[in-house]
Amino acid sequence: MFASAGGIFVRDARLAMTYRLQFALHWIGIAASVVALSFMAKLVSGRHLGIGGMSYFDYALLNVAFLTLEAGALEGCEKVIRNDQLYGTLQTILATPTSLGVIALGSIAWSFLFALSQIACFLAFGTMFGLRVDRIDPLSLGTFVILAIAATVPLGILSTAMVIVFKQGAPLQFILRNAATILAGVLFPIALLPGWLQHVSWLLPMTHVLSGVRGAFNGVALTQLAPDALWLAAVAFMLLPVSLFTFRLAIARAKFDGTLSHY
Repeated sequence: MFASAGGIFVRDARLAMTYRLQFALHWIGIAASVVALSFMAKLVSGRHLGIGGMSYFDYALLNVAFLTLEAGALEGCEKVIRNDQLYGTLQTILATPTSLGVIALGSIAWSFLFALSQIACFLAFGTMFGLRVDRIDPLSLGTFVILAIAATVPLGILSTAMVIVFKQGAPLQFILRNAATILAGVLFPIALLPGWLQHVSWLLPMTHVLSGVRGAFNGVALTQLAPDALWLAAVAFMLLPVSLFTFRLAIARAKFDGTLSHY
């Protein structure tokens, strides 16, 4: 199982490295984002925003950086399956003894590693502009990174199932990415949202991920962040089997319709 997932991971990594200009542009884009956030922070300097005593730059940078974990989940497996459809290799992969779960999880592995490297790059550039990293609680941060991956992997698998069925960009990715950007408190605290939207925000995994990450960077102990952590663990526990079942149904339907390799 691990060998199969590792093989998919190595293939995806080599494919990403092949497009060197696109790969390099990711890092240039991160540097540009950090610079832009530093200037945005100057616009709100001195204003009370209710962001837990953090500077606006720290608040926004951490949120934007760790939002890449959701992007990795939503885009990773979907992009790999989509490429396999385009190149005509999806049927060949599914003809092997490898289980669908291993294929789905292996397809996401590279995206998460790449997302984590992007986060590290965000933090490295951020420290040049004053990001505080001296108060981090390592246990809290590590726990929320793991929970973020566990809670967003099922969303990526569900998104991939939609690609197999609809043959185009999955609507779930569009909905979740925009919902997280607007409602999860990425650029402004959710307290500024209307009451009913705050309830919607509470349902989004990234709201709890970002809250936990900000707490970790503020030195907050894991016990104090337990509500967010338990919510993410519950989401991961409930959604993973549902997403894998949905993925199997999507493959079965595409095989039955003869549209598995269509795009």
